Amino acid sequence: MKRKDFIKRIGFGASAITFSPLLISCLDGNSVQKGDFQLPLALPSELTGTNSTLNASPSNIQIGDSYSLSAFQFNDSIPGPSIRKKRGDTVQIRFENNIGQESIIHWHGLIVPPDMDGHPRDAFTEGSYDYEYTINQRAGTYWYHPHPHRITGPQVYRGLAGFYLVEDGEEQALNLPSGQHEIPLVIQDRRISGNEIVYNPSIPDRMMSGFLGDLILVNGVPTPFHDVGPGYYRLRILNGSNARIYNLAFENDTPFTVIGTDGGLLPKPIETNELLLAPGERADILVDFSTGFDQDRARLISKLFDVPSGGMMGMQNMMGSGYEQGTGFSIMEFRITKSDANTSFELPEQLSKVELPKESDARTTRPIQLDMQMGQGHTINGRLFEMERVDVEVNQGDTEIWEFINNTNFPHPMHVHAVHFKVLGRSGNRGLLPTETGWKDTVLVMPSERVRVIMKFDAPKGLYVFHCHNLEHEDAGMMANFQIH
Repeated sequence: MKRKDFIKRIGFGASAITFSPLLISCLDGNSVQKGDFQLPLALPSELTGTNSTLNASPSNIQIGDSYSLSAFQFNDSIPGPSIRKKRGDTVQIRFENNIGQESIIHWHGLIVPPDMDGHPRDAFTEGSYDYEYTINQRAGTYWYHPHPHRITGPQVYRGLAGFYLVEDGEEQALNLPSGQHEIPLVIQDRRISGNEIVYNPSIPDRMMSGFLGDLILVNGVPTPFHDVGPGYYRLRILNGSNARIYNLAFENDTPFTVIGTDGGLLPKPIETNELLLAPGERADILVDFSTGFDQDRARLISKLFDVPSGGMMGMQNMMGSGYEQGTGFSIMEFRITKSDANTSFELPEQLSKVELPKESDARTTRPIQLDMQMGQGHTINGRLFEMERVDVEVNQGDTEIWEFINNTNFPHPMHVHAVHFKVLGRSGNRGLLPTETGWKDTVLVMPSERVRVIMKFDAPKGLYVFHCHNLEHEDAGMMANFQIH
């Protein structure tokens, strides 16, 4: 970033602050490394069978050829094995916790009873936790990760996360690309020190932008490559980073088609050439590798994008973070070298019959204030999280509009457990993203934005949470309880 743009971004005039030589030297800082595409993409294994076990354990592992990580792993792999189930399945999973600290699993995007949802109060240190629930929701790309209070960030960062893929008859009737033509991609950034991947957030990391890294991993591999053939592929993409937002695109701006989001298929496919994806969000996209790419290479990148902000975000970058939110970099490379062309697939005009709620269905509108409290950090409605305090009470079956009001200088991806919602609109000029035309469970609220969502509380009665999915913000207390009566 140019120095004049930096001064403009932090919101000070040139006469408002004097920069020391040390601070000036920090402006260029470290940047996200460019990809070299030397390592093959790894694909996660899949859990099969009615009764499954997820065993979390510590291990020192190699990431690529150059880096080591003091990791936590599900079933000795990073990412953890993908879980693939059908709507109507009864799921039985035992979580064995052997990492030496308390943990619990949250099935992100699944609507399950409160004691199956991974509330932080259910976290435990030794032994196991048995999950049993029936999947009664539409097909989609969901995921699972730990959810203990104050230490979700380091546990996810060290490797505890995996895909949870749900199928149903509506989706199967579309004959979407499958098998080797369906590729799950979890994108994460990691910070390196020498040859080690480290998690050592400073106070500014925790209280400001979150922990941003300078190394990009896809399925645990640094900037990998993957061989594909001409024709359509389905990419299931998860932003599994602690804090980084990605603006996904192909290097030559070749368009792709968005077909799904957090809560499953969109009503209709939408073509775009870039897509913003915040931590916790997912996107299902179709890419036709038979056209639009030069030299048999398709490079997936994160394009430069602007983050509206005030002085504090800029000040953090001055103080040496350098891993700036909104910078551009490479993610991975697809090499169009295989001969198996997927030419039988035809993109349908209609994907799904989605009955989205109307504003007139809502019984109430709730303002949800996202603030920065001096001496406390990021808060929801002026409060930090307390384990048993009920912050919001709703009636089962009611439809409500929640308005997330970001009064801070930092983006907040807001995630609500136990529901899917529809984004109604936001203030300013950003408008709705392609992924926001369908069901969501996480929505990005930029600085000074107001975002309105509508949802129906159909989950079983009990206590659930909603929170910022910037994991450093969440761990510092940006979470609240809501009770369904």
